[in-house]
Parts: sequence; C-alpha cells; structure tokens
Amino acid sequence: MSEPMPPHDLAAEQCVIGSLLMSQAALNTVATMLTVSDFYRPVHGEIFAAALALVAAGEPVDAMTVARELETRGQLAKIGGAPYLLTCIEVTPTAYNVSSYAQIVLDKAQLRRLSELGTRLKQLAYTEASTSDDVHALMSQGEKFFREQYEPDRASLTFDLLADSWEEWLASSESVIPTPWPSLNDSLNGGLRRGALYCIAARPGVGKSVAALQIAGHTSHWGFHSAVFSMEMSRDEVMSRRIADGAGVNFSHIMRKKLDLEERARIDRWLKENRTLPFEVNDRSRQTVEQIVSHARSMAKVDVLVVDYLQLMAATDKKASREQQVAHMSRELKIAAKELNVAIVACSQLNRGPLQGGKVRAPNIGDLRESGAIEQDCDVVLLLHNDEDDPGILQMIVGKNRNGRMGDLALSFEGHYQRIS
Repeated sequence: MSEPMPPHDLAAEQCVIGSLLMSQAALNTVATMLTVSDFYRPVHGEIFAAALALVAAGEPVDAMTVARELETRGQLAKIGGAPYLLTCIEVTPTAYNVSSYAQIVLDKAQLRRLSELGTRLKQLAYTEASTSDDVHALMSQGEKFFREQYEPDRASLTFDLLADSWEEWLASSESVIPTPWPSLNDSLNGGLRRGALYCIAARPGVGKSVAALQIAGHTSHWGFHSAVFSMEMSRDEVMSRRIADGAGVNFSHIMRKKLDLEERARIDRWLKENRTLPFEVNDRSRQTVEQIVSHARSMAKVDVLVVDYLQLMAATDKKASREQQVAHMSRELKIAAKELNVAIVACSQLNRGPLQGGKVRAPNIGDLRESGAIEQDCDVVLLLHNDEDDPGILQMIVGKNRNGRMGDLALSFEGHYQRIS
C-alpha cells in the first residue's frame, strides 16, 4: 500500500503566487503570514524568495521583475519559465482574498510539520540506540512546535493597540521583584523584571552561587515563587547554604554536622517558620536548556528561575562548538524568560584574567567564558570580584544594564553565613 501524500494544496499556493505578482498589498500580507518553507512545491518557495529579494532591494514586484530575478539566480527554467508565472496569475480569482489563500497554505504546512514530528517520534520509539537526550530533545521540539503553532500571535500590534496595551501595563499591579541588595535594586529601577534574563558571572570561588541562591531565597521570602536548577550542588548543599544564611548559622558547622544546641535551635526555629516558602530545587546534573525550560513550563507558578551554571549544562547539539552550544543555551533562556514571563538568573564562569601589579584584575564583560552571546542576550550582566587586599568586600560590577545605569557596588561578603550584604 502506497504512502499517502503529505498535506498540501497546490491550487492555494498558485493563488498566493498569483496574488503577490499582481498586488504589492497582497505581497505585504503574504510576507507577514508565510515563509519560504511553508510552500509544499519547492518552485513556489523559490518564486516567493525571489519576490522577497526584490522587495529587500527596493525593486518593484511583478511577473517580469520576478522572472528576471529568477533568471539571475539560475532558477527560471526550473520553475517552468515566465509562462508559469502568468499561469499563476490567470488561475487567481482575485488578489483581494490573498489572506485566505495564504491561511490554507499555512494550515497545510503545519499539518506536514506535525506529521513529520509524529514520524520522528515513532522512529525514535522503535530505535533501541536512542538515548534519553534524544528523547528529551525531540519532546522539547514537540512542545516548541505546539506552542508556536497554536498560541495567539503577539508579534504585531498597531500603534493604537500598543497604546492600549501600555496603559494596561502601567495600571497593572504586577510589581518588580526586589533583590537582597538595595543599591542593586536602585540600579535596576526597583529589582528584577519578568521577561528579562540576568547573568551573574564570576571566576571560580568568588561567590556567583552565593549571590544567585540569595536572590532565590530573598524573593521567596517576599512571596515570589523561586526555582533553582543547580547542576553544581546537591539539594542538601543548596539547603545548607540557605539555612546558613537564613538562620545565621556557620556554614562550616552545618557541613561538618557539628552543631551546638543553640545553633540547632536556631535552625529548627527557622525551618518551622519557613516550611511553606515558595522555593524549589532541582539538582539533576547535566540537564539541557530544553529540559530546564520544559520543567519550568510544567510548574504551577514560577516568578524567578535560577540556573547554576551555564557551562555545566548539557549541550543539545553535541557536534557544535562549545561557543555555539553556550550561545544556544543563553538564547533559549532569553526566549523562555519572555514566553514564561519569569525573571531568569543564570550564573556563568569568567575567564581568569591577567594579573595587574601582581594582583588579579577586576573582570570586565569581555571575560565571559565561551560566548559573547551571553552579553548579547542578557538584559543585565553582574560581574563579581573579590579584592585581595580586603577579602570581606565583594565588588559587584554592573557591566550591562539595558534599562538602567551601570557602575560598581561595594558589598560585604560573609562567607561563613553564605551571605552577601
């Protein structure tokens, strides 16, 4: 029995091509609805690509100019020559209905992609060599497909609608999320904002995990739901650090399990008071960015998501360079921050900088390890530095701040309490 043909409608595709050849307005409509890959017949995609190239060059679009562009590309004979363009025009009832034609083409393209995804899932299920990474990667692709195809389109709004949306935002009660440090909140115009990606970067052992966990703990005390994805520490170590900070108990005593009666009492009291904190820890190692985002999406509520740290995440594409892998991670986290409407705080390693006067110099944003994409994707980059002459002082450098001012903040580092104040 022969395989059924993939979903498509060649007549609708011809009408789309005919419409855009007859009307600039129709071309503008099609350009906002379709991509080249949405066409089932490759020659239709090539004609559409030629028309878009003419628009980009500021040239008019009609049967003659498109034929000339296709000839320049060496594709005119392949599509059937100039007569085929005229055929598309002849079979088109009216360019006025182009949005209806384009919607048919888009619907068929979505069905083809759904069919392809189902086939890949079936093949994966019957392939014994499939790894858990393969499964999670394909599941993430499936989630992304359904989200992109069936969520309402928010991409384009007229100025009138934009004004209404802005008025609603201004009047909304949604508040910024304060960090533990008033001076940083001042630089950030109040604190963290949903939809933004924040990076805390430092060299090993300087305090990026301390800062990130303190943000998660502080925000949960304010009633914001915080989730920590720790690929470096176990859940018990994360909890030990939170207890040291919250209960004011020496971290070393906790880790050595050498607590006196007073310390044990402080811990018991703190735990009793904070049992219902909206604070969650996931300590699974080597997670991909898609797995983290998928887990966050499944949570009932999350306001702040902490990832500790980028360079310990598993790569989705193991064949890509490490720089490309980290760039993919940071980009996906930025997209997730917007889609999930959460503030994401991602920790990152810094390269070890050269010495200046025999001392480790203060870091700059160019020291971000393995990817300049982190700088590009993040709304705010915080660089941490310990002064060798005064180890009790932690310098927090606001190296990038999309909506506020940059500068250096001098904070106190209390390592015995795993706290920055």
